[in-house]
Amino acid sequence: MTRRRLLIQSVAAAGTFGAGRAATAAAGSDDERREVRVTGAISDDEVCRLPRSVTSSLGVVAGQQVRLRHEDGPAVFTVVPTDEAVGAVGTGGRDRLGATGDAFDVEVSTRVVHPTRDEATAADTGGFVERLVDADDERLVVLAPHGGYIEYGTDEQATHVGERLDVPVWYCAGWWPGGGAFDRWHVGSTDIHPASFPRLAEVSNRSFDAVVGFHGWGEDHVAVGGAAPLDRRRTVRDTIAAAVGDAFDVRLASDESRDGDHPDNVVNWLSASGRDGVQIEQPWDARREYGRTIADAVADVFE
Repeated sequence: MTRRRLLIQSVAAAGTFGAGRAATAAAGSDDERREVRVTGAISDDEVCRLPRSVTSSLGVVAGQQVRLRHEDGPAVFTVVPTDEAVGAVGTGGRDRLGATGDAFDVEVSTRVVHPTRDEATAADTGGFVERLVDADDERLVVLAPHGGYIEYGTDEQATHVGERLDVPVWYCAGWWPGGGAFDRWHVGSTDIHPASFPRLAEVSNRSFDAVVGFHGWGEDHVAVGGAAPLDRRRTVRDTIAAAVGDAFDVRLASDESRDGDHPDNVVNWLSASGRDGVQIEQPWDARREYGRTIADAVADVFE
């Protein structure tokens, strides 16, 4: 069974199991206060283990996201259910929460993205929001899972392509006062679960011919990856390269851990075939100075 089908089924299951919690989750009153311990056995900073009694109570399945809050510091984690009586995070997870010590209390909430907060308020106060700009077109859907100040400028690029081509756009945007949005709100593209992102769930069963995802990274070049056919990726690479000239090197992604071709990557499983996603990784300066230029180049390819 494909990742796409598994996720769609899990969304349906979560919707059935958690229907009675929908209103409370939207209001944030689904919170449970729990102790978590720090363990060296968890190497992924974005993963938490939660007792099965907690995941069952909240209606959460393995691989979904939750929001943990310690004192005034929230962060989003991907859930691994455990038979242990106490939850756990790694040392990096503890750091993301701003906690100290080997054990501490957290509030656990299924409300990953704020359901009603506007972007201006989220930017001012620190928040994480999700948006779907829908259109009646299945040629293409454009993604930016890490907008706001998580990976700056990517949501603006995605919405620009959507406006030019009149195709759907899904994005998330996060901020945190004084910086640290990435640490608070980043969810890896292979972990994003539609049961935790209601607007993504709305389009997860659509049959999109192609998907494009805009991202940022710390390298000094632009990389074009994803599971899309090589000819498509080469065309995107060459079109971006022509648009930016010698400002940046534009390459096909070659780093196996970051080339975007994993079937669990949202940019791939959201396509009808499961292998028609294009993932674009960009350095800070490219997004800041050439963000619109790169977005226009991508739009030109799919126009």
